[in-house]
Amino acid sequence: MTVLDVRKLVLLREVGARGSIAAAAQALNYTRSAVSQQLSALESETGAALLDRGSKRAELTAAGRLLVAHTERVLAQLEAAEAQLNARDGKVTGELRVGVPLHEGPALLVPALNRLRVRHPELRITLHGVDPDEGRQTVRLGRLDAVLASGYPQVPEPRVPGLYEEEVLSDRIRLAVAPGHPLARSEEPRALAEFAEQPWLLDRTSRLGQLVLHLCADAGFAPDIVSDIGDMQAVFGLVSMGWGVALVPDLVPDRPGHPVARIALKGIRPSRRITLVVREGALDSPPVAALLPAVREAADELRRSSAGQNHHPTTDELRSLGAGELRRGEAGDTPGPQPTSRVGRRPGKPPRPTE
Repeated sequence: MTVLDVRKLVLLREVGARGSIAAAAQALNYTRSAVSQQLSALESETGAALLDRGSKRAELTAAGRLLVAHTERVLAQLEAAEAQLNARDGKVTGELRVGVPLHEGPALLVPALNRLRVRHPELRITLHGVDPDEGRQTVRLGRLDAVLASGYPQVPEPRVPGLYEEEVLSDRIRLAVAPGHPLARSEEPRALAEFAEQPWLLDRTSRLGQLVLHLCADAGFAPDIVSDIGDMQAVFGLVSMGWGVALVPDLVPDRPGHPVARIALKGIRPSRRITLVVREGALDSPPVAALLPAVREAADELRRSSAGQNHHPTTDELRSLGAGELRRGEAGDTPGPQPTSRVGRRPGKPPRPTE
């Protein structure tokens, strides 16, 4: 019986995720030729073509996808074994790498990570700015241990294999307009169609942008997009100066010095799901096992606190955690976060498999 080399399987998975041998080699700090040779050896060992090298991208064949699916399970079991070994002494040490969607995660993560640092002073916490749409894959590929991710019920997205996601918050989405806008002082929800003639700010490629296009189509109009900038703080600056209007989640903080008015929408209640994402195999690792309850507690406090609806900790407050460098990634109802049911594994039960 041939025993496949896990390191070669990891290379195959990386190529499948990155879309090319060159990108996988760069991510893993290998040479392109080294990765290509290892994958050729893996194909010889399995007796199957695993990559379609005739296409512009190095796409996995059916056999390659099958092998990667098994690889995910193997890696999860290996990581779970290591996690349980590390948990034997009950100590929470080592490093916890947390991905932060800048300008969105701080209101939840600042109290959670402060609580975690007080409880486990020997744990080193490092923070990394991530693109909201890339956080899940970054955790899956082992670059981070945990990340806050966003999702929108109206915009379906495929599940990422090997990940455990737990919904911790849900916040409403409202329309941001300039303070001088004729409807800025409206206390009543407004129909989205009332803004059909307004210039709009949205990034078509983002999940939030896809949601906006969907809602506008349902309201009977196509938005006149005058800016496709995806950075929410830049969006707030443009909205504040009257450049256009935008739909924004409640937990995204206003840009300091650039006030906006937020208007509830009539007849619809778009929302965003905020989830904590970790690898299934890492659930029993001491750092991740300690992080989960800390985030749950912080989310509960944020829901209960009226101050949590208005105060959003800043990037400076994240740096004040002292846990490492924060790197910026390229990576008519009551406002505020809404309570949600927990999604995922219950204590004492095995994690729900992702597909």
